[in-house]
Amino acid sequence: MQKKILKRENGSITLFVLLAILFFLIVIFSLFMKSSNKNVIQSSEIDNIKEEYQESVNNIDQIYDDTLNEHIEDFLKIGDYVNYNYDTVSSAYSLKSSETGYASNQSLAQTQGLNWRILAINDNGTIDLISEEQTNESIYFNDSLGYNNGVLLINNVCKNFYSNNSLGINARNLNLKDIENHLNESGINAIKDYRNNQSQLKYGDSKDGGGNYSYPNLYAKENGSGINTTETKKDGIDVNHNGYTTPTSETSRIANNKLTVTQTYYRFENMLDYFDNNTVYNMLFKDGFSYWLAARFADCGNDTNFGLRVISDIAIAGNGMFNSSGRSGNATANVYYLRPVVSIKTSQIQLCTGDLADGADTTVSHMHQIIPTK
Repeated sequence: MQKKILKRENGSITLFVLLAILFFLIVIFSLFMKSSNKNVIQSSEIDNIKEEYQESVNNIDQIYDDTLNEHIEDFLKIGDYVNYNYDTVSSAYSLKSSETGYASNQSLAQTQGLNWRILAINDNGTIDLISEEQTNESIYFNDSLGYNNGVLLINNVCKNFYSNNSLGINARNLNLKDIENHLNESGINAIKDYRNNQSQLKYGDSKDGGGNYSYPNLYAKENGSGINTTETKKDGIDVNHNGYTTPTSETSRIANNKLTVTQTYYRFENMLDYFDNNTVYNMLFKDGFSYWLAARFADCGNDTNFGLRVISDIAIAGNGMFNSSGRSGNATANVYYLRPVVSIKTSQIQLCTGDLADGADTTVSHMHQIIPTK
């Protein structure tokens, strides 16, 4: 009796041990499978990281370029070259004597192969490019028609010859504001202190026309004019404005009893010290340069001379066309060409690549590119 009970107890002990061992094996297997799966996942993640790293290493140049172009305005500099290509125009541009005031009609041709440099980097996400050289087109203006239509026609010629329609870029000519935006405090003060040689009238001050009351029609729309009054216009157009949307046939008028005029002319030579950037000065002024600015002036001496602004070698000056006494100027005294300007979004610029990808090498052979798809 005792033997049977002992056998059962021994059998029970043996079964318990077997079950415990089985449970232990199941736990160990589960832990092994879990660890194995974790290793597989970790291995996969490591492979992905390696692949991404390798891809980054292989594309390091592209990543560098993308980083540069994301903050392109920080790398562009005034004077950098940009590979801007304007549309080819084979047909001539005709200017009528009835629009320019010149004695005969004029026919102009496009100048080929102009290079372009950065003139200004603007806060609105654009840059202004200027042609490195003046164009081959010389234009003559004279009399009150030249004053009235000059700025409009100068800009129209540049728009016709130096725009890029596929990029949505319209060219214009350099104006006075483009230059004055780069002046330092000394330059601004020099303008404010400028006086007419005859009348000693200070820049921005006004005077009576001195009994000679003829004026070009457009002047009545300009700030600083006073027709039959001593009050000067303050809600009109400035000297850089086109004035008209199409050339006018209007010439001049005579005020009934009073013409009030404001001094808007100044002339300076050797202006290097007046600029906050020497590169700008060197791009604008050079011996042999002689070109129109798309801007007008009134020079108030004993009479008032009305005309268009010019750059002549190293001087900023003007070409008189009409006098308040009714006289016209000398249209053939000097020959002036054009200086086209275009504005481009910085998002349309691809920084140049190579050893000097930030454009530090300011040469024609190392220029930033235009992106045609943006």
